Amino acid sequence: MTITVETRQEPRKTLQDMEVHAAWTRQFRTSENDAFYNLAFDHIATLFGAPDAEAVLDAGCGSAIKSLHLARRGYRVLGLDFSAVILEEGRRAAEAAGFGKQITFAQGDLTALTLPSASVKRAVCWGVLMHIPDIEKAVAELARVIAPGGRLVISEGNYRSLQARALRTLKRLLRRERAEVIRTPAGIEFWEETSTGRLMTRQADIPWLIAQFERHGLRLVERRAGQFSEIYMVLSSRPLRKLVHAFNNFWFRYIRWAGPAFGNMITLERAG
Repeated sequence: MTITVETRQEPRKTLQDMEVHAAWTRQFRTSENDAFYNLAFDHIATLFGAPDAEAVLDAGCGSAIKSLHLARRGYRVLGLDFSAVILEEGRRAAEAAGFGKQITFAQGDLTALTLPSASVKRAVCWGVLMHIPDIEKAVAELARVIAPGGRLVISEGNYRSLQARALRTLKRLLRRERAEVIRTPAGIEFWEETSTGRLMTRQADIPWLIAQFERHGLRLVERRAGQFSEIYMVLSSRPLRKLVHAFNNFWFRYIRWAGPAFGNMITLERAG
């Protein structure tokens, strides 16, 4: 598979298909994951402060998993995604959970936001930048809409994590890497064929990502571990999955060191 200028546009089509989102829902919207997300969004609520009339931007909201966590903590939410199909899924999830009036959904592209500059007081972008080939544009747009004193929380996979290093080494030794692997300043891109088209997933160079936001006027408030490992996704044993989740939650609550963790949560702020 050769990555061309045209190829780099293909993830947009893939991400508009419900199949890839359904797979992510099966992997992440689970009772086993609930404990971590509750810890994470309780922490985000401390970073954002008390809810008020202004909506939190859920940039790349998908099926509204993160929007719902924000709504349960009293925030109004604007869920933004460029896929009309997945926005409908998000609307259904919000209605079913009783938050249909608290969460508003709109179609939008993170590389060309229609929101006014400096109009967003709080924003979350969770596991989204990793699927955007033109990450520099997305960073610039997210930074542009953050208001003075406003905060942005992002979550991305860390290519320097123990999990990422170990899996790359194992796949290389066993020659089991199915994706085309491309190293870029932003991190390591994995391009693979799916049943609905090519999908790109990036493990980020976290210091590079922070530096990009700083170039656009945001300063780092906090970098901390998210989930230490996502290896639970390939484990068939429920006791083993529970053990991984328990370790993830322990690391998030008490250790917090982002360096060896796969998931990294980064909080940025524009000076007031």
